[in-house]
Amino acid sequence: MAALRAAGGAALACYAVHATERLLSGWPEDLLWACHVGTVLIGVGLIGFDRRAGAPLLMIGLCWLAFGTPLWLLDVCSGGELVKTSMFTHVGGPLIGLYGARHVPVPRGVWWRSSLALLALQGVCRLVTPPATNVNLSFAVATGWEATFPSFPVYAVMLTALGAVSFWLCEALLRRFVCPAVPA
Repeated sequence: MAALRAAGGAALACYAVHATERLLSGWPEDLLWACHVGTVLIGVGLIGFDRRAGAPLLMIGLCWLAFGTPLWLLDVCSGGELVKTSMFTHVGGPLIGLYGARHVPVPRGVWWRSSLALLALQGVCRLVTPPATNVNLSFAVATGWEATFPSFPVYAVMLTALGAVSFWLCEALLRRFVCPAVPA
């Protein structure tokens, strides 16, 4: 238990390093990107771990990072800005989450909980972040994809469906290869 709590503290420290940089750079809305919030969920899930409360938070955080980190890499590789401290959340978060997941059974239905939680986070982003920042792709089609998706509603539905499939796959892979068997 102490090792899981320490890992949770490390995940929160990863978020804190990146959050501090973003706040000092004048980009507070960046704190709400799903990958960063996912790292917080991993940390809180590990610190407050018990089979009912912590495991779903940990797994939702892992699902968000499994979906978001490849999108982040695609963005960086296609010319997007690399904020060096984002490595703490996009690399540190998943590694710590996978460590924790080796000790925590996967609750059933993490995929749909991850989907609903992400939709809720996008709703929050639409309320509190400037549209120009497009945090969590909540306002517009990602730059460079406008020709493929000329309609934001179609793009949003496609992302939601892709996210749900990704979360389902993440849950299945965690259950099969990483996490302990759920006790009877």
